[in-house]
Amino acid sequence: MIDFIRDYVKIIHNAQAACLEVTFKGFVSYDELVEAVEYEIKLIQHYKLKKCLINLRDMRVYPEGGEEYIKAVWFPGVIKSGIRATAFIVPDDLFGKMSMQEAHSYTLESEVMNYDHFNDQDTAMKWLESVTMAMSSSI
Repeated sequence: MIDFIRDYVKIIHNAQAACLEVTFKGFVSYDELVEAVEYEIKLIQHYKLKKCLINLRDMRVYPEGGEEYIKAVWFPGVIKSGIRATAFIVPDDLFGKMSMQEAHSYTLESEVMNYDHFNDQDTAMKWLESVTMAMSSSI
């Protein structure tokens, strides 16, 4: 499958890190969010990925209905598709950060997916590597 690159999002398969990398920029409409999420899930399934890095640093707020969509579709979809660890890079924008927190209030106190929030990509990637190693050793 090919990477998905638009003005508002870049969705790539990082083969070296064996993860999905998603970077959002600016304002995203509801339809654009849905399009991106659907492609993310297809890439996860195609490559049988177990981890993803979601960079929301330059994203403004989720569009109207976006927070609910993330809770109702994205979280269950990526978990069902096999994701076991997700690192989120938090938005710089205060309103974007609040929007993300609301969308991520999904109940993730499960043994299915580990997740955490970070301020930079290097720290997030190191965390993903450590979580992946821990998951591998417990199997």
